[in-house]
Amino acid sequence: MKLLILAGLACLTVDIATAQVLGTTISSEGNWDLRKSDAGSCVLTPKTPSRVQVTRGRISVTGMPKNSVFNYQYRVDDGDASTPVLPSEAMQAEGRITIEGDAFNDTVEAHRFRFRILDRWHEAISEDIDLAGLSALYKRLEETCK
Repeated sequence: MKLLILAGLACLTVDIATAQVLGTTISSEGNWDLRKSDAGSCVLTPKTPSRVQVTRGRISVTGMPKNSVFNYQYRVDDGDASTPVLPSEAMQAEGRITIEGDAFNDTVEAHRFRFRILDRWHEAISEDIDLAGLSALYKRLEETCK
């Protein structure tokens, strides 16, 4: 039993900084940085340590151990929280949650994004992200990056 508890705690302490993609900051706006890798791909990251990354058409919550997510929910601005979502096998294999489509479009234009991930040990991982500057930088990402 102690081993299971320690394994669960180890998964929760994955360094959030590992979720941040390395690259040169080419622009900043509000609470966000636009980073570009040597290969030319770009990612938007909050200026504060976070598991959240934005790429073309996708918000990702990264830095989680593979096959550790039980379900997740997200909330945009003051809207209702999503119903609990079971991650796909691909998301489990990558150790990341992705949000695309209409939910992505709504989030890029919003002011606040919150998520809650419940891992398989039933421990919650939560974050509340200020989206100030994201919309403007996302437009720059679309114009500048591959």
